[in-house]
Amino acid sequence: MEDSIHIEDFENLNNGESDVEEVPLTAAEVIELMEEAWRNEKFAPEMLPQKSEVVDCLLGQISYMEENLRNLKSTDFQKSIHQLEVDRLRFLVNSYLRQRLQKIEAYVFVILKQEEQRLERNEDLYLTNSELEFAKNYKESIEQHFDEILGFWPGLPSDEWKNDPVTPNINSFVFLKSKNEIEGVVIDDGTEEEEDLVDFKIGSQLIISYNSVSNLVKNGE
Repeated sequence: MEDSIHIEDFENLNNGESDVEEVPLTAAEVIELMEEAWRNEKFAPEMLPQKSEVVDCLLGQISYMEENLRNLKSTDFQKSIHQLEVDRLRFLVNSYLRQRLQKIEAYVFVILKQEEQRLERNEDLYLTNSELEFAKNYKESIEQHFDEILGFWPGLPSDEWKNDPVTPNINSFVFLKSKNEIEGVVIDDGTEEEEDLVDFKIGSQLIISYNSVSNLVKNGE
């Protein structure tokens, strides 16, 4: 029997309810969720909502596995096999977190502005507290760097570079595999041409503009 892990379901909080429902998941299901979050974060051009609850659950499972490994003899063949799986899971978590930090470094001004807008609308933030602190410190260091550099050319507008920050290309094309049956997905290619509709079947695979499915990806559909 697989270990059961609990992930908190925060949907009730968004509805103004204070109760937190815990959804039991097996270790295999947590790993599957982490792999999905990793794939989505890797191939989505923009920052996606954070999955800290999945990361925390998987890290807890990794600690549990490492504790069991310490109880095995070094000559036990199974120890090497299980250690490879632990290393794979650690790489999965580290790669996921590293991809998010790389997006913060690339689009820090846009990401922080979007977070401020979500805060004003009382929506869930996409960044964890640690990521938000990193983003603010990174933005501050960039601003300080440019202020120092531009100080050598007094005639240049000091804030002009802030008016055109680097933004993710949400109209880029991505490879998609549908988890659910979804009808009437609007194909948005970033032009003013007439929009087309497409139906997704479970397991459907296609190349599509990310902007057409961004909300589906963020909602886990």
